[in-house]
Amino acid sequence: MIKRFSPNDFLDEDDPQFTPVKEDLLDFPRATGAPPPAPMRSRPRRQESCDCNHGQAPNGDRYPLGTDHEATPQNPQATERVDSTENPRATGCGAGRITEAGLGRCLAESKRHDVAADSERQDVAQFINHLKRGLLSDTIVHRETIPPRPEKRAIDITHLGPRVERILEAAGIERLWSHQKEGIRLLQEGRNVVVATPTSSGKTLIYNTAVLDDLMEHPSGCAIYIFPLKALEQDQLGALRNLLGNLSCGLTAEIYDGDTKPHLREKIRKHPPNILITTPDMLHSGLLAFHESWEEVLKNLRWIVVDELHTYNGIFGSHVLHLFRRLTRLCGCYDAAPRFVTCSATIGNPQQLAERLFGRPFVAITDSGAPTATRHFIFVNPVDSPNTVASRLLQAGVLRQLRTIVFTRARTITELVYRWATQHRNDLRRKISSYRAGYLPEERRQIESQLISGELLGVVSTSALELGIDIGGLDMCVLVGYPGSIVNTWQRAGRVGRRGRESLVILLASRDALDQYFMKNPEKFFGRDIEDAVADPSNRYILEQHLPCAARELPLTLAEPEYAEIPGYRQALDTLTGRGELLQSADGDVWFAARKQPHRLVNMRAIGESWSIVATPTTPAGKRYTIGTVSGGQLYSECYEGAVYLHRGRQYLIGERNPVKRQIDAKVVDVPYYTRPKKEKETEILEELASKPMHGYQAKLGRLRVESQVVAFEKVRVADGAVVSRHPLDSPVEVFETVGFWLEMDAPFKKHLKGRGHHHMGSLHATEHATKSLFPLLALSKGTDVGGICYPMHPQLRKGAIFIYDQYPGGIGLAEKGFDMLDRLLELTLGMVQGCDCEEGCPSCIHFPTCGAGNHPLDKAGCIHLLELLSGRARLDAEALDVSEIEDEPPLFADWEAVGEEGGNSAIEDDEQHVVVFDLETQLSAAEVGGWGKTYLMRVSCGIVWDSRTDEFTTYFEDRVQDLIEHLKSADLIVGFNCIGFDYSVLRGYTRYDFRNLETLDMLLEIKEQLNFRVSLNSLAQSTLEKKKSADGLQSLRWWKQGRLDLIEKYCRDDVAITRDIWRYGRDRGYLLFDRKNEGRMRIPVDFREKVMALD
Repeated sequence: MIKRFSPNDFLDEDDPQFTPVKEDLLDFPRATGAPPPAPMRSRPRRQESCDCNHGQAPNGDRYPLGTDHEATPQNPQATERVDSTENPRATGCGAGRITEAGLGRCLAESKRHDVAADSERQDVAQFINHLKRGLLSDTIVHRETIPPRPEKRAIDITHLGPRVERILEAAGIERLWSHQKEGIRLLQEGRNVVVATPTSSGKTLIYNTAVLDDLMEHPSGCAIYIFPLKALEQDQLGALRNLLGNLSCGLTAEIYDGDTKPHLREKIRKHPPNILITTPDMLHSGLLAFHESWEEVLKNLRWIVVDELHTYNGIFGSHVLHLFRRLTRLCGCYDAAPRFVTCSATIGNPQQLAERLFGRPFVAITDSGAPTATRHFIFVNPVDSPNTVASRLLQAGVLRQLRTIVFTRARTITELVYRWATQHRNDLRRKISSYRAGYLPEERRQIESQLISGELLGVVSTSALELGIDIGGLDMCVLVGYPGSIVNTWQRAGRVGRRGRESLVILLASRDALDQYFMKNPEKFFGRDIEDAVADPSNRYILEQHLPCAARELPLTLAEPEYAEIPGYRQALDTLTGRGELLQSADGDVWFAARKQPHRLVNMRAIGESWSIVATPTTPAGKRYTIGTVSGGQLYSECYEGAVYLHRGRQYLIGERNPVKRQIDAKVVDVPYYTRPKKEKETEILEELASKPMHGYQAKLGRLRVESQVVAFEKVRVADGAVVSRHPLDSPVEVFETVGFWLEMDAPFKKHLKGRGHHHMGSLHATEHATKSLFPLLALSKGTDVGGICYPMHPQLRKGAIFIYDQYPGGIGLAEKGFDMLDRLLELTLGMVQGCDCEEGCPSCIHFPTCGAGNHPLDKAGCIHLLELLSGRARLDAEALDVSEIEDEPPLFADWEAVGEEGGNSAIEDDEQHVVVFDLETQLSAAEVGGWGKTYLMRVSCGIVWDSRTDEFTTYFEDRVQDLIEHLKSADLIVGFNCIGFDYSVLRGYTRYDFRNLETLDMLLEIKEQLNFRVSLNSLAQSTLEKKKSADGLQSLRWWKQGRLDLIEKYCRDDVAITRDIWRYGRDRGYLLFDRKNEGRMRIPVDFREKVMALD
C-alpha cells in the first residue's frame, strides 16, 4: 500500500520556523481520480495576496511584466550555456546581469555562502535516504548513480603558441583539457569547428582562446559572437572584459542588442569593438538591415562564433538558417572569409546541423576531457500530482540548505509550484523565487544576482534558466515531467553538481505517455542515443520572408552560392515577384526588394504575427499593462475568449481581441479551474513527395493542407481534473500547408480488426495518439510540434489513414524524420502501449491531452493489434485479404500500364548505347499482400543491375531503392523479363515516377506477342543457353524469412546474367529457342535488331 503524506511529513522539526500545519490550509491539488485525504474539507477559496515579485507602484499601478518573446528562444527546449572553465574568474559567473562593479561582490558573497552553507547543508546521500523513508517512499521506480569521471588533460600545449599560453594565464587556467586543446588546434589550422560536449566542459574557453589569439596578431580584425538570449550576452561580456583586462592587449568587446541605449548604439557603430556580441534578432534587424553602417566590421570580419547551436532547431532554427546564409552572403560582398566556430549541447548530429545551418564543412569535437562529479538520478512515479510533489521537494531541500532548482514544462506550472511551495511560509518566500519567460529584464537580473550570492536557495523555472548564467553550487534538480528529450534532460541535470559537488536529479513523471515510457523502461533512457536536432531549409513560408530581406541587403540573382542547395529558391523568387514583394530588373536577371525595410515584417522566432496580452488595472487609477505575447496558432488555442491565462501566480481571464492593435484583453481573476480548448481538424493531400511499402500497407510523405478550428473549451477543476462545463466557440478556421506522412490501410485492415472484435476507428485513433506521444524520441522537439488526425475512410484515398504532420506552416523537417524512421517509431509505440498496465487506455498510453474529440473513441486492444500489423509483428488474416484465387504468375501488364501502348519498349546496341539489364526479388508474396494487384506492397529484398558501360553488376538492397531507380533512369535502354508487369509495379511502391517514360525491352512481352503464350525464363535459358536458373522466386522468399540476403543476392545476380545473355543471343541471331513438348526445340523470332535500327 502506498503511503499518503501530510505536509508535516516533509517539514524539518529542527527548523526554527517549523509549526505543525493543518492539512485543510494547504491548497495542494490531487492527481486526477485520487481520493481526497480524510482531513480535507470543502471551503470557499480566499483571495490570495500577491507577494511574488510583482512590480507595484505606491499609487497601486502595476509595472509592465514584460513579454514572452524577449526572454527566451521560440524553442522552449533550449539548453544550458556552458562556462568557459571551472574557474569562476574565467566564466564571468553572471557578470553583466548586475553592474560590473557588483560582480566581485556577488561572487564573494557566493563563496562566503558556499562556505557557510556547507557546514549546515545536509549531505546529498543522507537526503536521498530521508526521501526514501518519507516523501518518496514506495514511488521510486529507479535509481542510477553515475560515477565521477576523471579528467583528461592536455600534456603539451607549447605548439599552440605563446599567445595561447598568455591567454590561459590571464584566465587563471593552468592546463587545458584534451578536447579544448584539440579545438584550439583545429581553429588555428583554419577549420570550421563545432564543439558538442557536456555542460561545464569549458567550451567557451575554446573559442575565446582561438579568437583572442588571432585578434592579438591582427588587431584590426573583428569577431561577431551570436547568442540566442540577451542574458547570455551579458554573461559573456563580463567574462570577456575580465579576461581582456588581465591581458591588457587593447582589444575591446561590446554588446549590441535591443537593450543597448541609443547613444551607445551610435558610439558602437562609429567605433566598433573587436568583438561584437549580439543575438539573432539584432543581427537580423540591426546589423544586416543596415550593413552599410557596419562596413568596417564586415570588411575585417575574421570570426563568427555561434553559441548554443542546439537551440537553433524547429521554427527558430529554420529562421536562423536563412539568417546565417544572408550573413555569409554579405561577407562575400565585403571580401571577408571568416572562420566559424560553434558550441552545442550533446546532440546526435552536431556536424550535420552546423553544416546545414551555415552551408560550410565542419569538424566535430564530441569527446570531452572534463571531469565530472558523482550524480544521483532518481526516477519517481508519484501517486499525487507531480506538481504537488515538486513543491514539497523544493520545501524539503531548501529547509535542509540544499540549493535547489525545479524545472517545469509550462509557465502555468512554474507559477503554481512556486505558489504552493511558499504558501503560508513567509520565511520561504525570501529563499525561493519563480523565474520564467515574460519577466522584465530587471526582475530576471535581480533573481539571478540573488541566486549567485546565495540569498535565494531555491528557484522554480521553465526552460528559461537552462540558458542562464552559472548560478553555481546547486545541489538538487527536480524535473517536473520528462523535459521532452534526452538532450534537455541532461542539460537541465547539468545545472547541478558543478565545481565538483555531488548532486541529485529527480525526475517526477506525469501521466503522459512519454514519461510513463521511461518509468517502465529506465534503462532505455540511460542507454539510448541522443536525439538529432532538425532545421528545415525548405520551409517556403520562412524562405519567402527572408528573401526580400536578402534582396534589400544585396540584390538577388539566380546564381547565388548561398541558395544553391535551398529547395524552391527560384519558385520563391517568382512567387514574391508576383506578390509585388520583389521587383525584377528590366533584363530579368536581378531581383530587388520592393520595401525599404522588409526586416520589420519578420519575426525570427515564430511564423505569424505577434499579439500582446494586455491586462486591465486592479485599481481605478491604474494603467493597462502587458503580461505576455502569443503568435500563430496560440492566438486561438490559448487566448480564446473565456480562457484562463496565468502569469506569475495570477490568473487572468481572456476577453476580446483587438485586431487593429493586435491586442488581447485580460483581467485578474481567482477561479478554481483552468481551461482547455477542443478542436476539429481536416486534412487534404496536396502533393505526394515520397512513398515506401511497409508491412501490407503503404507509407507516404507529402504536402498537406490542414484546417483546424477551436469549436469549444472546457473548464477543468484544478483539484481533481473533473470537467466542470463545456462552452461552444465561434472561432475562425485556421488553414495552413505543411509536410506530413501518412499510413494508407486498405479494406482488409478494417475487416481484420472487426473480425477480432476491435473498434476500427477506436484502433486508428488510439494508434495516432500513441505515435504522436513518442515522436520526440526521434528528433529534438516538443509534443506540440507535431499534429495528427485519422480517418476510417479518407475522402481522397478512399481507405483508412493515419496522418502525422508538422504543426507549422511549411513544415520544420520533423515529418521527414518520422517517415525515414517509421519502423523504429512504430516499434517504440507498440512497446509503450503494450507495457502500460491499464486495461482500456489512459494518459500514459493512448489518451492525448489536447484531443479535439475528447479521447473518444479509443480501443487499446485494437491499437496494440494494429501496431503489431503495422510493425510486421502480425499478418492480416487470409479471410480479410480474400486471396483464395490468386494466379500463379504475375500479370504481363500492370494496372497502371496501358496494354498495347506504344513507346518505352525498344532496343539499342549495348556497345554503342547505355544499356542496363535488371531484375529484383521481393520480401513478400502476392498472397501475403492481397494479390497481384498490390505488388507495390511486396517490398524489394534485392535488386541487381548489369550496366553496359562498366560491364559490372551493382546490388541494391531496400535501403538503396532510390539509387536503383536513378540508375534505371540514367539508361538509354532497360532490358528485363516481365519487368513492366512485375518489377516496375514493385518499384512503384517507392516512387511516383512514371516508368512508362523509360525505354524498356520486356522480353516476356515480346515472346507472348509472337507465340500468344508465356515461356518461362528458365525454359529459355535451358533451350537457348544450355543453362538453368539457380533457384526460383519461392525459394527467394524462404531465404528472406531466414535472413539469407547473401543467397538472394547470388540468385538475383544469376538471373540478371541469364537475362543479359538471352537478350544478346536474340539481338545477334534474331531468334531465341524453347522446347515444345513432344515436338522438340523451336525458334522464337525476335526483332531486337530491327527495333534498334528503328530507334536509331
